[in-house]
Amino acid sequence: GVDVSSVRIERAKKKSKDVSDGDNIHFYQCDVDEGVPFDNSFFDAVSCIAVLEHVFNPPNVLDEIFRVLKPGGIFILQVPNIAWMPYRFQLLFGKLPKTGGVYLGTDWEHLHNFTKTTLCQLLTEKQFEIKAVSCSGIFANLRRWWPSVLAGDIVLKARKTQRSSL
Repeated sequence: GVDVSSVRIERAKKKSKDVSDGDNIHFYQCDVDEGVPFDNSFFDAVSCIAVLEHVFNPPNVLDEIFRVLKPGGIFILQVPNIAWMPYRFQLLFGKLPKTGGVYLGTDWEHLHNFTKTTLCQLLTEKQFEIKAVSCSGIFANLRRWWPSVLAGDIVLKARKTQRSSL
């Protein structure tokens, strides 16, 4: 596990003690915007859950994830969906969507917003192959029918492809 917060790392370490083989879980405090302390092609899979909307430079973070994934490695990514129907209604009535922590009616926690289209375009540009698009939560099977509008979040499964040049 990787996190920028030492407090969150300590919490994760404590929780991992409750998991069987908790000693096989390793934690690193680092800022993913500045890179991660792993060799090229180190991981079979990487997950990035509720992170990409908080980083300063998502394209650079995706480059770093691409770097540490083995060829053919799997990348699981989850972000809030700014195009979700309730957020569209909020905009229609002159209110800003509240996708994270709200103060004075504005989301101050998220630096970036994503739609299904922009997220897929970004991953494709970074030469990931999109394998599946999904969402989480109640009635997820129904909401997967049209995730661009019906899903509160976007969950992507992608595969590392071979880049023609870096």
